[in-house]
Amino acid sequence: MPAAPLPTIWFTKNINPTLHRVREVAQSGRYHVLASHVSPDASYLGEAHEAFLEPHPLEPGRYPDYVLDMVRARGVRAVVGGRYVSALAERRADFGAAGCHLIVAGQSADSFDLCDDKARFYKVFSGRIPMPETVPVQSWDELEAAALELETRHGSACFKPARGIYGHGFRILTPRHQTRSSELERFFGGDHLRISYEAAALLLGHQDLPPLLAMQTLPGKEYSVDALARRGTLLTCVVRRKIGGLGNVQMSQGAPELREWVALLARELKMDGLFNAQFREDETGAPRLLEVNARASGGLAISAALSGLKLGLLEVDAHFGAPLGDLSFTPGRRVTDAREVITLGEYGPVQESALDPSL
Repeated sequence: MPAAPLPTIWFTKNINPTLHRVREVAQSGRYHVLASHVSPDASYLGEAHEAFLEPHPLEPGRYPDYVLDMVRARGVRAVVGGRYVSALAERRADFGAAGCHLIVAGQSADSFDLCDDKARFYKVFSGRIPMPETVPVQSWDELEAAALELETRHGSACFKPARGIYGHGFRILTPRHQTRSSELERFFGGDHLRISYEAAALLLGHQDLPPLLAMQTLPGKEYSVDALARRGTLLTCVVRRKIGGLGNVQMSQGAPELREWVALLARELKMDGLFNAQFREDETGAPRLLEVNARASGGLAISAALSGLKLGLLEVDAHFGAPLGDLSFTPGRRVTDAREVITLGEYGPVQESALDPSL
């Protein structure tokens, strides 16, 4: 008898570090892998068995219908979502009815919204997980007053958007009465994370601002935790401390307290795939939770190297009920990452015909 066809897994548009996840699943020999993006230059397309372009532009409300049409046409057994994941999560029942696993970090759209809305997130988890002292503000006057008060207790204050990614908009407020020359030296020296009260007042004053958070600055060691959950249960996680040095040196840590908090987050947020939590130590050396990203992190390959766990493959296996084996590992390994050059070819492996969302 001919062998049964391999289950088809589709990685939709995602960030370029998805390369590592696609490669693990494709090379396992257990799945047939599709990958898509809106650009033929996405690095991970060449690691899939088949690749194609998604229609663009396509608003969030229409995207789940496009994905479900492709699922039915191609017999896709699992979608690993990266684009409009909240909209996909709202249609989870439709994916189940089509015989397809939806693999996104949150089981519901609210999981994603809670992680995105940091003011609400801090309020929900306050008292259960240590977090930086935070004050929601929406004007420069409110921000200045809150920051000065935080500064008296913690030595330094900062601010960031209540909704944002990749640290965009984060700034540390420097002490008052800095000279203009010191401000210029900092700017031209590449320190774009600090801003004086005077410069912030010029930038933010006398106008309506989006919701911001004034916070105590956390000056200590930084930790990133890559975690895998299934239906709210934490399966494994890798705690990595960012050391710096020559290159992006990171080291895996035992950190049982951080693991306990990440398990709580997985349970409360109903996590159902790979997600990431960021911690940093305060001025006393105590770790505090900065944020949770309801997606796989850009540093996932580093966590895989530190632990020896194929986290991208484990995520897919967990949804298919495959044996996951021993997920423990010995911490203490140190790694650094180096640039990997990916050959794309003139047009890459992309199938232009798959642009048609009616396929």
